[in-house]
Amino acid sequence: MAGVRVKIRGIYSTALTGLLLERGLEIVSPSEVIRARFGLPEGSGPEEVLIVDRRDKQGVVIEGVRGAVEEVVAALGDALPYAIFIRQEAKVPKGKGLLAALAAAKARVLAEFPRPVKEALDGIRAKYVPTLPGHHHLKAIDPRRVDEVEETTLPAELPATAAALREELVYRFLRPGRTVEVWHGKAGGGFSWRGTVARLVPGEVLVLERRFRGGGAYDSLDVPKEEGDHGAVELYEDRWWGRRTYFRADGTPIGEIYNIHTPPELYPDGVRYLDLEVDVVRYPDGEVAVVDEEVLARKAEDGLIPQALADRALQEARTLLTRLARDSSWDAPDFTGSMP
Repeated sequence: MAGVRVKIRGIYSTALTGLLLERGLEIVSPSEVIRARFGLPEGSGPEEVLIVDRRDKQGVVIEGVRGAVEEVVAALGDALPYAIFIRQEAKVPKGKGLLAALAAAKARVLAEFPRPVKEALDGIRAKYVPTLPGHHHLKAIDPRRVDEVEETTLPAELPATAAALREELVYRFLRPGRTVEVWHGKAGGGFSWRGTVARLVPGEVLVLERRFRGGGAYDSLDVPKEEGDHGAVELYEDRWWGRRTYFRADGTPIGEIYNIHTPPELYPDGVRYLDLEVDVVRYPDGEVAVVDEEVLARKAEDGLIPQALADRALQEARTLLTRLARDSSWDAPDFTGSMP
């Protein structure tokens, strides 16, 4: 990979610069801050690859010369096995002229950095400069505030300062009764829905209430929705699954779905996670099952979900299935402690 010239801008600059330098790539046109941190020369371009933040700060855009882009993506994928890379096909003009040739030589890839990837990048950044735990998550919320805090905090005080900053930037906004948005990401797409905050235990769980209209069916349960149905969604900050419980208007249980997803990231206006397709279902009679394994396998085969992430999803689903199968009662086991 030596010789590939990369220009980087945005909130992931320090971590990605360190990562790519470790793999022998050349960083060109570094910012003044990056030059100081890594002892780099000014080194103007031209770059072969440009890396910039996505608009939502949840990853980066990687674009430039096709072969060089693929080398950068390979380097990032090797170091960050849970990152998602979506290749965007450019519109190539018809014919065999210069414009068509130039378009065909370019590539653009969107990288999604769910929470485990941000945490890995936090660790890489910390090798070069004092870094708050949760740096990239918080940076996506308020970059200037994070910079200000890191510049004035002693290394030994970083964990406590990070906890205080999460309260300032996130937790104080998620009060009971507030309606928030949930970004239910999927490899290659996703959707959002809204719920009402019922309970928040900072660092542990966010519980949202939902109410449903009649019509359609509950995914994975194959049970029709009726007017007056309601439920709760429990999102555990350090777990790879969220629990969804559904009830009829009179309180009769409909079923539970344990959605396997990356550990959620809480924001002042909602929560975000990456759905990993496979679910664990528990029916009112106590039967439990893993569903949609074939969907996960297909996305892994198509390269939409990296194999390491698919393997982790299946591991989480099967461990959870075993745990649930031990308890035939309707009430869910106590998962506030560590999973075995």
